[in-house]
Amino acid sequence: MRFLKPLLDFYINSSIHVGLALFSLTYVTTFSNDLCRHITYPCCVLFGTILGYNFLKYFELFRKGNFHKPKYYAIVIVSLLAIPGYLFFYLRMINEIKIQLVIAGFMVMLYPFLRKYGILKMFWVSFVIAYLTAFLFINELPGFEGSIVLEFLRRFVFVSALMIPFEIYDSQHDDKILNTLPQKLGVANAKKVGYLLVMLFLFLEVVNFNGIFKFQYFVIAIVIAILVAMAIRFSTTERNRYYTSFWVESIPILWWILLVLFQ
Repeated sequence: MRFLKPLLDFYINSSIHVGLALFSLTYVTTFSNDLCRHITYPCCVLFGTILGYNFLKYFELFRKGNFHKPKYYAIVIVSLLAIPGYLFFYLRMINEIKIQLVIAGFMVMLYPFLRKYGILKMFWVSFVIAYLTAFLFINELPGFEGSIVLEFLRRFVFVSALMIPFEIYDSQHDDKILNTLPQKLGVANAKKVGYLLVMLFLFLEVVNFNGIFKFQYFVIAIVIAILVAMAIRFSTTERNRYYTSFWVESIPILWWILLVLFQ
């Protein structure tokens, strides 16, 4: 069983897991709005996420020449393989989506400059993910009659709630001057903010302007909200990184799987 840990570490460190999480959130948008479930855009998000996250995580290591380890070579290979995957699906998009994906790329590049502004950094990540998995996707769909703003808010609030365990875990390593949410309010109060976001997420799931409300989808949203609340409840600074980087990031993937099983 010892060989499983290196595989899990590689899976997480190469950003494949977070890529699948955003892939899943994109599909959640198609289910909640009864849209065409075409694989092109979600796959573009998957490969683009792997590229973007790996660039942000490892650029400094690469720039300083500290990339000479086998585990990093494997990550470079995954990133290089993601490039043709991303381009294949990107080139199949309509021009409007191509332009907005470029804009999203610039948003991602802003992250290192915003990282020193703790709370702003957290909500910026939520904004970019909501933009990619909800707003950008449905904004260019012909004949979409729902509320784009509502769908964006749903995803923004959900991701913000999901970010709380990460913020709590990272607070033990973050520089004190960053003023992240747990540093500024304390861990207990940061959790309360997370619970409020979970309740707001459920409220937004009830609201709909396009006449599409499927009871089984709402029940699944309740299950997901409970899981997010539990993830927040049991978050501590002492948790190991698998708690956030694997289990918490698995919640969007589980959400998509449940929607597929109970559609």
